Amino acid sequence: MRVVRIMSLDKNRIVIIFIVAVLAVLLIFSSLLFARGVSFWSSWRRSLTMDQAAKLAEDYLKSLNFADLAIDEIMEFEYNFYIVYYEKSTNIGAFEAIINKGGNRIGGMMQMMMGYGGVRPEQGPNMMWNTKYGMHGGMGWMHRSGAVYANNASVTEEQAKGYAQKYLDKYFSGIIAEDVHPFYGYYTIHIMKENTIFGMLSVNSATGEVWYHNWHGAYIQTLEF
Repeated sequence: MRVVRIMSLDKNRIVIIFIVAVLAVLLIFSSLLFARGVSFWSSWRRSLTMDQAAKLAEDYLKSLNFADLAIDEIMEFEYNFYIVYYEKSTNIGAFEAIINKGGNRIGGMMQMMMGYGGVRPEQGPNMMWNTKYGMHGGMGWMHRSGAVYANNASVTEEQAKGYAQKYLDKYFSGIIAEDVHPFYGYYTIHIMKENTIFGMLSVNSATGEVWYHNWHGAYIQTLEF
């Protein structure tokens, strides 16, 4: 009887060891697959071309099914592609969007969640100050309310450019505020250094507050529509 019990205990140990070994192999294998998957995705995003970004932007526009919207421009930066959608009937900017690139300052799962496969609303003024298409606007990222909107800005384009330049003179030596683009509730202004785009900032059209876009990285190129 004692011999039988010892043999039974040995078999149980063997089964347990086998199960643990299988689980360990599966864990290592799944980790390698995930790592390769993230690496592949990051590599693909880094190699995203302007033409591919334009296709993603156009597909997103079609998905909105809003005939009055069109793409104004796409700008490629070090960390992302920046897209401007505007209203054809008013020629006012509707909203700004982003396609994240891989290998930027956002890493791991957060990077995949924020930009997995396409277009997302740009953070900052676009979400917080946009009185029509932003988080606090009646359109609420294309949830149409039927409301009528007026772009009643107390800050003019020239004043916004002045506020922008004052900010730049304080924080960025040698940077000049140039092209002013009106949106509902704010202006986005391209800023230049030695006749080359350096980046952009936004000015609230009610208060004159300045919000610098610090998430783009170095400028690369622009596609006009």
